[in-house]
Amino acid sequence: MTREARTTPIRVMLVEDHPEFRDLMEALLSMQPDVKIVAQAGSLSEARAHAARFEFDVAVLDLGLPDGSGADLIADLRRANPDLRVLILSASLEVVGIEKATRLGANEIMDKLAPLDEVLDTIRRLGSA
Repeated sequence: MTREARTTPIRVMLVEDHPEFRDLMEALLSMQPDVKIVAQAGSLSEARAHAARFEFDVAVLDLGLPDGSGADLIADLRRANPDLRVLILSASLEVVGIEKATRLGANEIMDKLAPLDEVLDTIRRLGSA
Protein backbone atom coordinates (compact mmCIF):
# COMPACT_ATOMS: atom_id res chain seq x y z
CA MET A 1 0.00 0.00 0.00
CA THR A 2 1.40 3.38 -0.89
CA ARG A 3 1.32 6.28 1.51
CA GLU A 4 -1.15 8.09 -0.77
CA ALA A 5 -3.52 5.12 -0.67
CA ARG A 6 -3.59 5.00 3.13
CA THR A 7 -6.71 6.67 4.51
CA THR A 8 -5.91 6.41 8.22
CA PRO A 9 -2.88 7.68 10.10
CA ILE A 10 0.00 5.31 10.81
CA ARG A 11 -0.46 4.22 14.43
CA VAL A 12 2.80 4.30 16.38
CA MET A 13 3.88 3.03 19.78
CA LEU A 14 6.95 4.86 21.05
CA VAL A 15 9.15 2.99 23.55
CA GLU A 16 11.88 5.21 24.97
CA ASP A 17 13.19 5.43 28.53
CA HIS A 18 14.40 9.04 28.37
CA PRO A 19 11.28 11.16 29.00
CA GLU A 20 12.72 14.26 27.34
CA PHE A 21 13.54 12.42 24.11
CA ARG A 22 10.20 10.57 24.19
CA ASP A 23 8.32 13.85 24.69
CA LEU A 24 10.24 15.49 21.85
CA MET A 25 9.55 12.57 19.49
CA GLU A 26 5.88 12.57 20.50
CA ALA A 27 5.60 16.30 19.83
CA LEU A 28 7.32 16.07 16.44
CA LEU A 29 5.42 12.98 15.30
CA SER A 30 2.10 14.40 16.47
CA MET A 31 2.59 17.34 14.11
CA GLN A 32 2.42 14.93 11.17
CA PRO A 33 -1.12 14.49 9.81
CA ASP A 34 -0.39 10.92 8.70
CA VAL A 35 1.12 9.71 11.99
CA LYS A 36 -0.66 9.12 15.30
CA ILE A 37 1.05 8.17 18.57
CA VAL A 38 -1.31 5.66 20.19
CA ALA A 39 0.93 4.60 23.09
CA GLN A 40 4.16 5.57 24.82
CA ALA A 41 6.25 3.55 27.21
CA GLY A 42 9.48 4.00 29.16
CA SER A 43 10.16 0.32 29.90
CA LEU A 44 9.61 -3.20 28.59
CA SER A 45 6.92 -3.92 31.16
CA GLU A 46 5.03 -0.75 30.31
CA ALA A 47 5.32 -1.48 26.58
CA ARG A 48 4.03 -5.03 27.05
CA ALA A 49 0.99 -3.69 28.92
CA HIS A 50 0.33 -1.18 26.13
CA ALA A 51 0.71 -3.86 23.46
CA ALA A 52 -2.18 -5.75 25.04
CA ARG A 53 -4.40 -2.65 25.05
CA PHE A 54 -3.59 -0.72 21.87
CA GLU A 55 -3.39 -1.48 18.16
CA PHE A 56 -0.49 0.03 16.27
CA ASP A 57 1.23 -0.38 12.91
CA VAL A 58 4.79 0.61 13.83
CA ALA A 59 6.72 0.25 17.07
CA VAL A 60 9.62 2.65 17.53
CA LEU A 61 11.88 1.01 20.12
CA ASP A 62 14.95 2.08 22.02
CA LEU A 63 17.40 -0.77 22.70
CA GLY A 64 18.56 0.45 26.11
CA LEU A 65 15.62 0.25 28.52
CA PRO A 66 15.80 0.08 32.32
CA ASP A 67 14.36 -3.45 32.50
CA GLY A 68 16.07 -4.99 29.47
CA SER A 69 16.70 -4.62 25.77
CA GLY A 70 14.08 -3.25 23.43
CA ALA A 71 15.05 -6.11 21.13
CA ASP A 72 13.50 -8.52 23.65
CA LEU A 73 10.15 -6.82 23.09
CA ILE A 74 10.00 -7.59 19.37
CA ALA A 75 8.85 -11.21 19.71
CA ASP A 76 6.15 -10.25 22.23
CA LEU A 77 4.85 -7.52 19.95
CA ARG A 78 4.85 -9.78 16.90
CA ARG A 79 2.87 -12.46 18.76
CA ALA A 80 0.16 -9.87 19.38
CA ASN A 81 0.42 -8.44 15.85
CA PRO A 82 2.30 -10.45 13.19
CA ASP A 83 2.06 -7.56 10.69
CA LEU A 84 3.70 -5.08 13.02
CA ARG A 85 6.74 -3.23 11.69
CA VAL A 86 9.58 -2.40 14.08
CA LEU A 87 11.99 0.53 13.94
CA ILE A 88 14.86 0.46 16.40
CA LEU A 89 15.78 4.08 17.18
CA SER A 90 18.63 3.99 19.65
CA ALA A 91 21.85 5.65 20.69
CA SER A 92 23.28 2.31 21.80
CA LEU A 93 24.00 0.73 18.45
CA GLU A 94 26.51 -1.88 19.54
CA VAL A 95 27.04 -4.74 17.10
CA VAL A 96 25.64 -7.32 19.53
CA GLY A 97 22.47 -5.27 20.07
CA ILE A 98 21.98 -4.69 16.36
CA GLU A 99 22.49 -8.37 15.56
CA LYS A 100 20.04 -9.39 18.28
CA ALA A 101 17.40 -6.88 17.12
CA THR A 102 17.82 -8.01 13.51
CA ARG A 103 17.63 -11.68 14.46
CA LEU A 104 14.47 -11.04 16.47
CA GLY A 105 12.78 -9.25 13.59
CA ALA A 106 13.53 -5.51 13.58
CA ASN A 107 12.67 -4.07 10.18
CA GLU A 108 14.94 -1.02 10.43
CA ILE A 109 17.65 0.22 12.77
CA MET A 110 18.53 3.89 13.06
CA ASP A 111 20.67 6.05 15.30
CA LYS A 112 18.84 8.61 17.45
CA LEU A 113 20.99 11.25 15.80
CA ALA A 114 19.45 10.53 12.38
CA PRO A 115 17.73 13.54 10.80
CA LEU A 116 14.05 13.75 11.67
CA ASP A 117 13.08 13.62 7.99
CA GLU A 118 14.80 10.24 7.68
CA VAL A 119 13.04 8.93 10.79
CA LEU A 120 9.68 10.14 9.46
CA ASP A 121 10.33 8.64 6.03
CA THR A 122 11.19 5.31 7.65
CA ILE A 123 8.06 5.31 9.83
CA ARG A 124 5.94 6.14 6.79
CA ARG A 125 7.57 3.44 4.68
CA LEU A 126 7.17 0.84 7.43
CA GLY A 127 3.59 1.91 8.12
CA SER A 128 2.71 1.55 4.46
CA ALA A 129 4.33 -1.85 4.00
